[in-house]
Formats: sequence, structure tokens, C-alpha cells
Amino acid sequence: MSFPGRSILICTLLFLFGSSIAFAQSRDFAFLGVFTEMIDKTKADSGLRIIYVYPGSAGDDMGLKEGDQIIALNDFLIPNRDRFVKELRKENIGATIRFLLNRDGKKIKVKGKIKSYKKTMGMIQDRLRAKYVGKPLGALPATLWWNSKTSGFEPSKDPLGPFKSKIGLLVAYDDCPGCQKNRVEFLSQLFTRTKAAGDTLPLAFAGIYQSDSQLTKGGSKECLTQAVKLYTARKPPFPAGIAHFPGGAPAPKEREKNLFLHNHGVVITDPDGKIAYLQVTGYPDELAIQKTIGELFVKHFQPPRIPAEKPRKAGSGG
Repeated sequence: MSFPGRSILICTLLFLFGSSIAFAQSRDFAFLGVFTEMIDKTKADSGLRIIYVYPGSAGDDMGLKEGDQIIALNDFLIPNRDRFVKELRKENIGATIRFLLNRDGKKIKVKGKIKSYKKTMGMIQDRLRAKYVGKPLGALPATLWWNSKTSGFEPSKDPLGPFKSKIGLLVAYDDCPGCQKNRVEFLSQLFTRTKAAGDTLPLAFAGIYQSDSQLTKGGSKECLTQAVKLYTARKPPFPAGIAHFPGGAPAPKEREKNLFLHNHGVVITDPDGKIAYLQVTGYPDELAIQKTIGELFVKHFQPPRIPAEKPRKAGSGG
């Protein structure tokens, strides 16, 4: 297969990333940066225990620790997660909030300013990029892949095999309206345009469904049920799969290596399988994706320029 020169490459990228691929702006909100679980999972209102604190988050700055039991937030008792989220959502970015905690059997008070979700996740994204970009994309968690002919899922021995020796683009999503419009539709349009351009660019695609909320609500079965509904309705033209975690949701500390799945992000890999671009917050960044694909093509697929021969002087031998 022959690949385009630089000028044709620019035209191809402009065609692929046309004006009809539009992106909404993800909203910002106050974000504490902790994971919690019920103290007694057999009781609905047993209170919450902190099981993970994002490094550098507002919760980390306040001194919240794993194992802390949340008694009250801003003088409101916290019996369950719904009440906790409701009280947090009342706060503006930068507001001071107060906690009453049970730590190792002792009641303690802590307070601090709550941060922006976008800024916190941006900081986390910068840290993960420094850690993972330039390194091989690790193995995906257990996945199944959509067969449009049977309208069902089936396993694949090598789900990212098509990424080998190509530029790979992986996008994660669930069935929420924002994901359907800004992730599934984006990937569908880009895949369709790539095919319409005659595969001018060596791009390989994969979309993966993943929902932490559905996993918590009804486990792997709930995720599979909702993914079937989405794929049946949307009929994705790209290779579409699901990471449904049949063994149960991963612990918060184990999520980092696959945060792009949990946060519905984007990964671009080079032909050697190394991560060239990683996004774990916000909707797909069209300009960054376009730039990365162009740079990878020039680096790995464009033939080196052969310098033109200098004109010989008149009368020289030959």
C-alpha cells in the first residue's frame, strides 16, 4: 500500500476531521477526589468509608485518608452516598467545606477548599502522560467484541491485533447522551471517512464500552445488557467491544493503568504499539488527535526526502 505525501496528508486530515465532527464542552464542577464505600454493605444507611484518595486532589490537600469514616459534611450527617453527593454538589469550586470524621476510633475535624474537576483531572492526566506515553499499551481487561451479524458479543484472542504496524485509535464510552454524541458518533464518522478516503492513512480503530455506574448497580450483566441496546441502536461501523469486568469492579488503586476506559478517554498508539497520546478527561480533543496522527504518519510512514542533486558546473568531467 502506498501512502500520501505531505500535501496529500494535510488534505486527507482535513477531510477526516471535517466541520461536521463537532464537540461539546464538558462541564466543570466542584470535585473532592475520593472513592467511598458503605461501611456495612448489608445496610443502606450505614455511613461511608473512604477507600481511595486521588493524589493532589482537594481531599488529599485536606488530609483525608483511606479508612476514614465520614460522619458529617458541613454539619449534615452523611448516611449514604446519595446524601454525600447531594451535599457536595451544592458547593461551588473554591468553597471551604468541613468534615467530621471517625479515624481509628477518634472523631476529628478537617476542612479545606474544594477544587475544580477539570483542573484536578488535568493534573492527573499530566501525571499519567508522563508515566505512560512512550511505553507499550498494556493488555486490556477482559473484553468481548460486537458481532453485528449475530447481534451479540464474542471473545477475541487478539482484540488489538489490527493496531499492529498501524496508527491505532481507541475511544472509550458508555451509553450516556454525551458519550453517544461526542465519542461514539465521533469515532463512527472518522472511521467512515477513513474508508471513504480509500484507507489513505494507515489507521486502525477500536471503541470500548465501559460503565462504572452500571457495574456497581448490576455487575457485568447490567453492562452487557445496556451495551447490546446501544450497539443494536447505533450500529457502529468500527470494531466495537465492551470491558465488562466479569470478576467484579477493579479496586480504585487498580484503575490507574486503564483510567482511559473508566473516564471514557482516548488512546493513540504508534505502529510499535507504544502510547503516543493519552486523554483521560473531557471529550475527544479533535486538534490534539489530528496533530498526533499527522506526526505519527510523518515519522513512521512518510518516505525520507531525497535531496536534489546540485547542478554540475559547465565543463566538468563526466
